[in-house]
Amino acid sequence: MLGLNNIQVIGNLGGTPDMKFLNGGSLHVVNFSVAAVSLKKDRNDQQQERVTWLRVVAFNGLGQACAEHLAKGDGVYVEGRLQIREYDDKDGSQRTSVEVVASKVRFLGRGNGNGDERRPMPGQPRTRVAQQAAPPKYEQQVADDDVPF
Repeated sequence: MLGLNNIQVIGNLGGTPDMKFLNGGSLHVVNFSVAAVSLKKDRNDQQQERVTWLRVVAFNGLGQACAEHLAKGDGVYVEGRLQIREYDDKDGSQRTSVEVVASKVRFLGRGNGNGDERRPMPGQPRTRVAQQAAPPKYEQQVADDDVPF
């Protein structure tokens, strides 16, 4: 029987994505962390925030788009699978890492309040939303006789 290993996370980036190159630069690996906040009431009926930090790994084109367009504080939706890796740290101790291997990432906008709400297209440079200027003032007034209708 087939199993299901799928996770969906909505949160904010904890830092700038870190891009690494493998196999002589032919493979892109991007790591970033996402903070998912949930609210829970305690015994005194007070709401408490609970922050869960998840490590996310994105490969190749998806990873490159994340590295180009995401920054600390940005809102993001990540869908993927959980992966557990075991490795030896610098001291030789065995460690376990749980991470999300991303299959889909959606940019949800700026979480740091700078007002940039445009969602970039992968592969396109990020542009800032220009502040709306006041409409141009016309120096010449149109007389009622000049109206064609």
